[in-house]
Amino acid sequence: MLPSVNIALQKVPLTGSFAAHELAKVLSFQPFQEWVQAFTKQQETRQNEMNVSSIDIQSIDYFGSEKIGFVKFKANVAFKDTGKNAPGIVFMRGGAVSMMIILRAKGEEDKVILTLQPRVPVPHLSFPELPAGMLDGSGNFSGTAAKEIKEEIGIEIKEDELIDMTQLAYGDKWKGIYPSAGGSDEFLRLFVCIKEMEKEEINKMEGKLTGLRDQGESITLKLVPFKDAWKSSPDAKLLSSLALYHALKDKIL
Repeated sequence: MLPSVNIALQKVPLTGSFAAHELAKVLSFQPFQEWVQAFTKQQETRQNEMNVSSIDIQSIDYFGSEKIGFVKFKANVAFKDTGKNAPGIVFMRGGAVSMMIILRAKGEEDKVILTLQPRVPVPHLSFPELPAGMLDGSGNFSGTAAKEIKEEIGIEIKEDELIDMTQLAYGDKWKGIYPSAGGSDEFLRLFVCIKEMEKEEINKMEGKLTGLRDQGESITLKLVPFKDAWKSSPDAKLLSSLALYHALKDKIL
């Protein structure tokens, strides 16, 4: 018997060429559970306008031997009134945090920390971007952000030094910003921190090697002037963070 989930009034089977115990792991994968809950809420709000006939699990990627990292599936969804299909291919990875660290020294222009590391999907072997990390499921966004700053940048920042710009902008309406809503559930919580440091300390960070080597991370730090950050990288996290920072400046400073 195929495992299934309840989406509003429908019992929807999970299909795919995976063993029952692997499909059971998908059912317990927190991003999948949150997706089912959100889909149910949408159906209830919009008078069950969609028919969800099945969810076809196409691939499962693990972190280690047990923990699911990513799931790719196709939800077979159609409008009830027309029978027309809605795009339903999903690359599921859950949420992440991103941190824009603005370094400030007396008499100097503000700088932003970017990380340089290989990004094979792009592909680019030294892609400039804001430091970021996947959420751990605890719901502690600022705690995860502080942990990632320590791992990727090597500096200690307290949770209360971090400002969640997505919370300021949207409250509880949205979980974060969605960089690719047409194909992925990924959402980003965008944090900013203004860190005052001595000029000499800031200069020492340029070119510093960081990251968790035992997890395959090889990160180099790059400092760019805050005023030029928008043209220093095509990173969507950076550009979105700059947009929110300028829009929310009165609440942040």
